[in-house]
Amino acid sequence: MKRWAFIVPAVLALGAACKSSSSSGPSSPYDFSAMHQYLFGGQWQTDGVVVMYKGKLVYEEYANGYGPTMRHITYSASKSMGSALVGVAVGKGLMKLSDSVCTYITKPPGADPTLCDTTVEDVVQMLSGLSWIETYGTGADPATSNVLQMLYGDTTDMGAYAASQPRAAKAGTVWNYSSGDANILALALKSALKGQDEGVWATDNLFQPAGLSSALFEKDRSGTLVFSSSCFMTPRDMASFGQLYLDDGVYQGSRILPEGWVASSIAPVSVTTQPLPAMDPDAGAGNTGGSYGYSFWLNTPSPTAPKDAWLYPQAPADMYSAEGHYGQKIMVIPSQQLVIARVGDDRVSYFDPGPMVADAIAALNVGDP
Repeated sequence: MKRWAFIVPAVLALGAACKSSSSSGPSSPYDFSAMHQYLFGGQWQTDGVVVMYKGKLVYEEYANGYGPTMRHITYSASKSMGSALVGVAVGKGLMKLSDSVCTYITKPPGADPTLCDTTVEDVVQMLSGLSWIETYGTGADPATSNVLQMLYGDTTDMGAYAASQPRAAKAGTVWNYSSGDANILALALKSALKGQDEGVWATDNLFQPAGLSSALFEKDRSGTLVFSSSCFMTPRDMASFGQLYLDDGVYQGSRILPEGWVASSIAPVSVTTQPLPAMDPDAGAGNTGGSYGYSFWLNTPSPTAPKDAWLYPQAPADMYSAEGHYGQKIMVIPSQQLVIARVGDDRVSYFDPGPMVADAIAALNVGDP
């Protein structure tokens, strides 16, 4: 298997490291061999991994034809990028989390009369209460799976399709993982921009200012970004996105996300999350459920997500993550000053990043001078 590997000394800054084409060598104090074996030596179909420690790139490796400059689809990790875009819009006064979604979107024909009870904050937290079936893969029935109908059916406007679903619960009272909520959020942001191209706005106001030059969202046929699943980025930029959150929304001294946004993003939702089927490759995100914030998964117990619902017991409790189908991961661990981005194509079993995180922490703790 063709593979590209790169380990850099901890003293190198990220920008300098990215210009290097050196292969791994003895100058690095860190031994990532255990992590390498877990990711590339067994059942997992890993396409690439990037590790950032204390703000610096310390390890990356690629396989299956991928390399450091190639974008990879992030699938549902796109939801976290969409959440960040809404954070930027809130910081600029273009949106308010407390606003009804109907402040920004026109109620679709057939929508539930109480649609306008749903707030922007509800949809960024998956609390819309709108009926939604999120099933994929060979066992999914296209006739009943809302996500398959939205993504692959004849829907022109994905956000409007999601907003037209019947109400299953009062807004803000029941958590349900929903790619539909993510695309309602995308539609609301597009409307808040009052005619500006949403993709250009995203590049100008988040991606370029945060140094994420590879980030690219696909649009649906109505011209709305597909927050649910269609952002492409290099693994390096995925890691840098995680670093932006680790640095409280500040990049190179400039505030990109409004003050307090990261803290709010990793606060658990106010209602109990629904456990997802264990080790199910079609579960969407997480392997046993867990606490959820503003489109980020949290790895800590809380009143609404007890310890037995942890996503990854082998990883630190303060970790939070952007999660995507087939093993796309951005793991942020503040207590370790660590960010790990991993991309892959795991279709047989749900990729468990817990050992990957534990191996990285062990390598850093041993090698840190």
